[in-house]
Amino acid sequence: MVTSFVNQNVYAFTVRYASLIIFAVLGIIVLPYLKGDIAEKDTDLLLAILTMILSLFFAVLSHSGFGAVFIPSDLALICYATKHLTLTDRSLTYLGFAGACPVILWYSHVRWSYNFNMAGFAFMLMAFFAMILTGSIKYPLKHRKFIRTIIFLTAFILSMLYHSRTAMFGMIMFIIVYLFFDAFMGNRRLYYGLFVAATAGAVVFTWIYIRLADAAGDMRILYKDVFSGRQAIWTELWEAFSHSPLTGIGSGYELKSFGIFEVHNGMFDILTVHGMVVFCLVFSMLWRTFGRAYAMEKDKTPDRTRRIAISAAFAMMFTSFFENFFTVPPYNIFFMTFLMMACTAKE
Repeated sequence: MVTSFVNQNVYAFTVRYASLIIFAVLGIIVLPYLKGDIAEKDTDLLLAILTMILSLFFAVLSHSGFGAVFIPSDLALICYATKHLTLTDRSLTYLGFAGACPVILWYSHVRWSYNFNMAGFAFMLMAFFAMILTGSIKYPLKHRKFIRTIIFLTAFILSMLYHSRTAMFGMIMFIIVYLFFDAFMGNRRLYYGLFVAATAGAVVFTWIYIRLADAAGDMRILYKDVFSGRQAIWTELWEAFSHSPLTGIGSGYELKSFGIFEVHNGMFDILTVHGMVVFCLVFSMLWRTFGRAYAMEKDKTPDRTRRIAISAAFAMMFTSFFENFFTVPPYNIFFMTFLMMACTAKE
């Protein structure tokens, strides 16, 4: 977590192998739970196994790159692992510190080696971890709410200075979700409606974005075009996907509208690359995982740390309307950390 946002060269090196490393580590982590869950025919384990097998099967049929198989597989293992993993108070503090401490270097020089969109996202994530850290510290700390507010506003202003619209959108959605818990926590339908908006809504968003771009033409905000060219990518991908909705188009597909294969949308990536079946499996696992977080928040004494964590997980999913963030390394590890905190955070 720390090294991903400290040195661009380290990030570029590790990201090549991160999906495989994460898969191997998660496999080791879940080993102690497999025997019992197999005997009990655990639904989450079954979904995870099906996701991994079908991702590999469809990748072969679509001539996909082997590394792409790890994207849905890692996400499936993350959802399964968070069902069993629990965090002690000390672990919670360590993870909060690990996620927040790179900001010390970023205020000096590290940020300049990253592109602006990634820089804004880094500030967003560090702010979430710093806010969690203020709540997990057990020593007397006055004015925690005020400190969290200052942390959030500072990160948001920095994202604005970097013209990182994706990070700004994520932080706005964080506040909306965070306030949602205070107003509507008892309404299960509204909570799952929010979840559907963050997942399936991301796919619908690509269709809406294409139509708005066609209707609006050239518009600029913060020195950037409002419609940044993603409409061309998504239009091409919808067309390609329509010919192979079951297996997906595979990561070996050559985009004509962009220089490299980059979907710029996490859930749409899973749908188009891996197909409808894998998409539904991933959606189901996320549904169950966020359901556990909801049950934890609803049935236990309200915990601000837990609430920040689930809001941060939602924020990562909403930022994936424009990028692949929560589905790919190293960001999926941050996503997993927030989910663990949301499901096991203590008073």
